[in-house]
Amino acid sequence: MREKAYPYWVDGEVGRFEFPTHQIVEDDVLQYDTASDFFPSRGRWEWYQTSGFKELAFLYGVTEESYRHTSRRLNRLRHQSDRDGTPSRTLQAQAEREGTRLQHALDQKATEILNAAQVSEQDGTVIVPSLSPVSQPLTMPQDLVNEAIETCQSALKAPTDLRSNPMPYEAPEVTVNITVDDVNVKRQKATRGSPGPASAALPRKTRKYAHTTVVHIEQMGQRSVLAGQGMVAVFRLVMAVLVSNGLEGFHLQFFTDGYGILHDAIRRSFSWCPTLVIVLDWYHLLKKCQLQLSLACDGRDHRNAVLKELLPLLWQGQLDKAITFIQTLSAQHIKNAEALTKLVGYLERNRAHIPCYAVRKSLGLRNSSQIGEKLNDLLVSDRQKHRGMSWSTSGSVSLAVLAALKRNGEHAQWFDEGEIDFKLVA
Repeated sequence: MREKAYPYWVDGEVGRFEFPTHQIVEDDVLQYDTASDFFPSRGRWEWYQTSGFKELAFLYGVTEESYRHTSRRLNRLRHQSDRDGTPSRTLQAQAEREGTRLQHALDQKATEILNAAQVSEQDGTVIVPSLSPVSQPLTMPQDLVNEAIETCQSALKAPTDLRSNPMPYEAPEVTVNITVDDVNVKRQKATRGSPGPASAALPRKTRKYAHTTVVHIEQMGQRSVLAGQGMVAVFRLVMAVLVSNGLEGFHLQFFTDGYGILHDAIRRSFSWCPTLVIVLDWYHLLKKCQLQLSLACDGRDHRNAVLKELLPLLWQGQLDKAITFIQTLSAQHIKNAEALTKLVGYLERNRAHIPCYAVRKSLGLRNSSQIGEKLNDLLVSDRQKHRGMSWSTSGSVSLAVLAALKRNGEHAQWFDEGEIDFKLVA
């Protein structure tokens, strides 16, 4: 038996430790090596991280504050100096490695689930061989819908037929609400150069961004949060969650901001669902109208007067009347007619996604992707935006994936067993 030249390194919740390791060699043949046969395997210069360390450093550390601050706080809690404790650069590498490993595990688990369900993909289109039947209609009872419509119509000053909007009113018991959005953070340059006079005010059009797709899935109070790089990759995870929870036969209701590329990606990935519906989030519709009318109208007072007439029409789902109202505005107070044209084009492109928000509210159905916007902040923006920060794509996505793991409450199982369940949680 001989002692190895290099010790075994452990990063734990109570400190950093080094353990001597030994080998048993007989006739120049290695029989036993404590560094690999007793201790968990690791890379040559890698510190093994315990589950407690990962929980402190990743979930309650780097996903909430900077690597430098996390390193100082972690070392202080463990009564170790900055020289003897975990350096911030090492902590950054550990977090990115853990996030990348988690992404690969999620992709592998999704592949196993989809293969077991015989879900395939041909020419970019997902094919589901069979859908699990549901025991009740996918839309709300018509008598409840009629009652809500009559209540909303009775509150209007002018007689209006709110039944003309063709979008269905889903039954919450068999509906999966899905909110999806892309979050962009400033991307690091590939190389660092000496800053020159021209680099002080970099033109906005030359900025590069790291993109993270965030998805929130909800079904009758049960939720799951997913994050990853690219809509196609994250939609595979969404499909795996649906199959794993037996929801592939349910009504799928997507809430988006009206981004055309996002709508196309949703249709391609979920074209197998006959009851797929995309709803334009009311908040984004409101902000779009405010922005375009601010550009078009001559003064704030005129803009507010136009909004006062336009927004009730959109809230009631009367898209034709809203477009006609915009097109017949007097040119006397319009300073930019092109902005009105763009607004009309936006409404036309999203015609199929604008419901009667008033009736939906009366029925207790969702009108907003607000939960998705909040998750964008919790998973990405609060940690990675502002204060001049920039990120590598892998570093940005890794932190978002770790933050999603924390939100789903699956961190203990992942850190201890390296497994993910893909289950909705309360």
